[in-house]
Amino acid sequence: MTPIDPPLPSGAKLSIVKPNLGLSTPKVFKALDYDQLSTEDPEMLRNIFLKEGVVNTADKYYINDLEQPAFDCLPELKALKDELLEIEGFDHIMMSGSGTSIFCIGEPSDKDAFMKKFDDRDGVSVFNAEFINREEGCWFQDPSQPMASSGVTDESQETATTHLIEDGSTADEAEKVRKNRLNVADQLKKSISAKSTNKSVTKDANSSFSKGPASLVESMKTVRSSSWSGARYGDGFKQGKGAPYPTPSKWLE
Repeated sequence: MTPIDPPLPSGAKLSIVKPNLGLSTPKVFKALDYDQLSTEDPEMLRNIFLKEGVVNTADKYYINDLEQPAFDCLPELKALKDELLEIEGFDHIMMSGSGTSIFCIGEPSDKDAFMKKFDDRDGVSVFNAEFINREEGCWFQDPSQPMASSGVTDESQETATTHLIEDGSTADEAEKVRKNRLNVADQLKKSISAKSTNKSVTKDANSSFSKGPASLVESMKTVRSSSWSGARYGDGFKQGKGAPYPTPSKWLE
């Protein structure tokens, strides 16, 4: 493995478009045409990306050998990518792995129109995200705490560093961080339990997702037994709008 600098700066935008359809990975590999495999040298590709940058690297160097068999197995997936290629603002668009997610680097010029066209569509979910980077030498950073190097006072610096395990930390320091996290997690669990005590649990999968953590867990069990039928994701049930199984967007809400 070769360590490299972050290929995308913190704050770089990314949209993930996920059709509510699954693909069998063995089926995708079985459909792979070995005569169409890229002959580009991976090290050469890496060097181009590092030299030109992720955004400025030409589309021809964005290579995923599994797109061809995935599109052959699921033509709707290729049609979706073709639609995304027409959206202004994205720098690069490609299927992720063996599918079925498609990632779009950049940000659409008209985000509202983009979301209306794709996220509001039955059978498709859109997740807008951005990249984040850790500060150098920091193994873990609690996002709710300020960094020790961000100008905090000496009095509050000890509190901030208790949430970090940095390179070179002693075993005692690492253990202190671990105990602190366990304590925070224990308090959080007690808080959730207290808030959930008076929450009614319903067997309706659509309405119970807004009734607190306890009901959420119970709802997931109910959905699993009534709608999943032991099938794999995207293989035995429909997940479109209006279906008893909530979309990923609804879960996030």
